[in-house]
Amino acid sequence: MTTPRLTGRTAIVTGSTSGIGAAVARTLAAEGAHVVVTGRDAARGDAVVKEIREAGGRADVVVSDLAGSYAGIRGFAAAATDVLGGRVDILVNNAGIYPATRTEDLADDDLDAMLAVNVRAPHVLVAALAPPWPPAATA
Repeated sequence: MTTPRLTGRTAIVTGSTSGIGAAVARTLAAEGAHVVVTGRDAARGDAVVKEIREAGGRADVVVSDLAGSYAGIRGFAAAATDVLGGRVDILVNNAGIYPATRTEDLADDDLDAMLAVNVRAPHVLVAALAPPWPPAATA
């Protein structure tokens, strides 16, 4: 029997309460990672976590609104890090919104939400979660 490749690793998958994100979360958990499932809907997140746990994986749900404030996104990053024991090894920026309309018909609020989720949130999450560079000097 081989040890899963990601045993001992941690992961956050945004937009993982359904679709591709849920599939990525299940795959990472099957490979041994402890996964934070996240999205706006706690019930859908709980369902994905239940599937992962029933298959023998480790997962928890942390609800997030990636279209929210900068502080809210940073708060989500901190909460997810706490759930994962203080460390995040893998961040999958899967969440995205894509209004199905013509460019000239796209409402300003819809454009703002799309940019918030698709561009701003990944930037803020990487900034909040990435190890500092350059690494601290060791004595």
